[in-house]
Amino acid sequence: MNATLLFNSLAVALVAGLLALALGVVVALAGAAAGGRERQIWGALMLLNLALPPFLSTNAWLDVTAGWRALAPAAAVTLGSLFLTSVVLASLLWPVVSILVGSAWGRVQSAQLDADPQLRGWSLIRGVLIPVSTGELVVSGALVGVLALANFTVPTLFQVRVFTEEFWIRFNTQFDWAGALRACWPLVVIPCLYLFLMRGRAVAWPRFRGEWPAESFQYALAPVRWPVRCVALLWVGLCLGFPLGRLISAGPTWSKLPGAVAAGTTEIWNTIWTAGLPPTLTVLLGIVLSGSTGKIPRWTWLTFLIPGVFLGVALILLLNRTATSAFFQSLGILWLALGIRYLAPAWAGVALALRGADPLLLDAARSLGGGRWRVGWLILRPQISSGVLAAWYVVYLLCLWDVETVVLLQPPGGQTLSLRIFNLLHYGHAGEVNALCLVMLVLALAPGLLWLGLRRLGKMWFVVASLGVLTGCGPQTPGGNSTPLDSRMFSRVEVLGSRGVAPGQFNKPRSLICDREDNLYVADITGRIQKFSPEGRFLLQWQMPQTDLGKPKGMALDRDGDIIVVEPHYMRVNHFSPDGLLVSQWGTKGTNAGEFILPRAVVQDSRGDFVLSEYTVVDRVQRFGAEAKDLGRLGQPVDARSNIRPSPVAVGLLRQVLGRPGSGPGEFNRAEGLGLGREGEILVADSCNHRIQVFDRDGKFLRSYGRAGSNPGEFSYPYDVRVDANGHQYICEFGNSRITILDAQDQLIETVGSAGGRPGQLANPWAIALDSKGNLYVADSQNHRVQKLIRKP
Repeated sequence: MNATLLFNSLAVALVAGLLALALGVVVALAGAAAGGRERQIWGALMLLNLALPPFLSTNAWLDVTAGWRALAPAAAVTLGSLFLTSVVLASLLWPVVSILVGSAWGRVQSAQLDADPQLRGWSLIRGVLIPVSTGELVVSGALVGVLALANFTVPTLFQVRVFTEEFWIRFNTQFDWAGALRACWPLVVIPCLYLFLMRGRAVAWPRFRGEWPAESFQYALAPVRWPVRCVALLWVGLCLGFPLGRLISAGPTWSKLPGAVAAGTTEIWNTIWTAGLPPTLTVLLGIVLSGSTGKIPRWTWLTFLIPGVFLGVALILLLNRTATSAFFQSLGILWLALGIRYLAPAWAGVALALRGADPLLLDAARSLGGGRWRVGWLILRPQISSGVLAAWYVVYLLCLWDVETVVLLQPPGGQTLSLRIFNLLHYGHAGEVNALCLVMLVLALAPGLLWLGLRRLGKMWFVVASLGVLTGCGPQTPGGNSTPLDSRMFSRVEVLGSRGVAPGQFNKPRSLICDREDNLYVADITGRIQKFSPEGRFLLQWQMPQTDLGKPKGMALDRDGDIIVVEPHYMRVNHFSPDGLLVSQWGTKGTNAGEFILPRAVVQDSRGDFVLSEYTVVDRVQRFGAEAKDLGRLGQPVDARSNIRPSPVAVGLLRQVLGRPGSGPGEFNRAEGLGLGREGEILVADSCNHRIQVFDRDGKFLRSYGRAGSNPGEFSYPYDVRVDANGHQYICEFGNSRITILDAQDQLIETVGSAGGRPGQLANPWAIALDSKGNLYVADSQNHRVQKLIRKP
């Protein structure tokens, strides 16, 4: 077992658990010491913290520390990211402690507090409150630690190496589920051990009815009220005020909001379906199971406590087959995965509500001749409705924020807002993320606001979502050698490759380029570069020298016929011979002019200069002299696996810097792909501004076109752009899963493709490339293949 993974995972779980335990108790004390209205405010803050998008807090800390993480020494960044990950996880999970501990204090009676006048302040806490809630403290603290250990999203975004990230990377790049499980077995053993050790422990779960000795607590805790309140306010301010304040006060939140909504309409509807249907089904199933069985089996909690990526891999192994392809390629696979994972919380919430029903009232109704359904509707329903709706809402929030369960299962066209935010955060886009978090916060609060509105009308409604029609439920047509294509410019489409790590297979292809002989080179997230003949025959492959920090993204052909491969996370540019030998490597890390921060794409213009796009701390395009390659040469070609320190000589060869972060003319928000026009113009896929910007060969801004949306002439996250010999422009839209084709005057010719898994359909394409005959290659990332669109004569 990797010692670093073990240390990081246990450190994150331990620090997050202890921090959430200590500060959760402090907030519970602040609520207990408060008066009636203030106590309600503390309760509302706990619920609001649970409803807060976890991405929001993560984005706030990533945004604040972006400059430091980009420029600080690696050891300091590693240690700081480890601590930040623990703090963020604790800020998300502390209400679990507050709610359980506060419920335990409900056992304390007013008579106990009034009997001994010495039980005040710290004496009360040490002598009564801590002993009476020992079981809840142990259960909730350990639960927070287990949930922090299983969390995938936050450590991955902070790039902290933990078991969950290692399991995801191993399976996602090598499909080696057995090796990934062997490397990360504590993720299964520790939840099982937790369930075993916690068996039989009595826990005071939240009650929907019951008396609370408010005045007695308020008097008894008066000596510690202000210290406890101050610490609680500071903690809640850090957990809620800090991310919400940045969300509301940040200008990009509001300026990016219309575009984010317009570009994410499909994702919003997918999110509504994916978050709404599983809790409805699990709550209904919980009602059925609670009526037919007694105690909830402990093993049902296992799917909730282990990482969601484990469940995703299990469903891939079971259902990614020809007989079940229709279901596997639909939203139904997400509903199934989320339903399995969150069945236990839904079942527990329903059982808790049923235990709160008055058995005498039910027996009386039955004795008067009431039938099962009549008693259930007229007597039981009013008593359990609040509890059942609360259980539904909790599971709704869990499904709304879920990334790790669905990240490996996303069907074509089935991306949710949480997955989009995760992808954007992974590549650093604070404005876009804030805007989408605002949308998700509205979706999180919408059911509660609707319920309160209906209650004010004096009615109780149970909103049951319709099963509807499985979107994209048609079977995936296997890719043949050639399939006719309904297009003005292309006659047919050929599918190249399938999901896998064998030669000729792909795992999320991200970049591609054609050489002078029309051979195709493809980079995917395994860190491989594969070469194919024009007929699609596999020729050779080589591995990038380093992949721990990230995988290659951005390819081009230089004037010597060598293949340029950009490594964003290593801040360097590589030149390979067509046989895969590394001949030159240059670049240096930094934010100054001539240095690199996460370069994304590269082209060599007619003058021989290299043009590169960058994003995150800086959003810009830089131009370097052709001598960069010559000065970065290694003397003689070496194997790609060699660990060579890149030459920093490009700093002295800087010709020009274009753009800065923003949304105005000549400004960028994730400058992604680059293309060259017939007259040497530079076309930039300004992805998060949902437009293409055009500069002349000297770098002067000429024009921009496009806006967020899915209608003709609108774009959703354009990731790449190419121009053919006739001036036709090809725009690869990651968000809309299509290729938009414009003429030389920026007028629409047609759009090709739609979300799906059939030949000619796309799932989040990343990049495109043209060969000498005008054929268009598309890196169809989520379908794990490359599609070749054959040009009409």
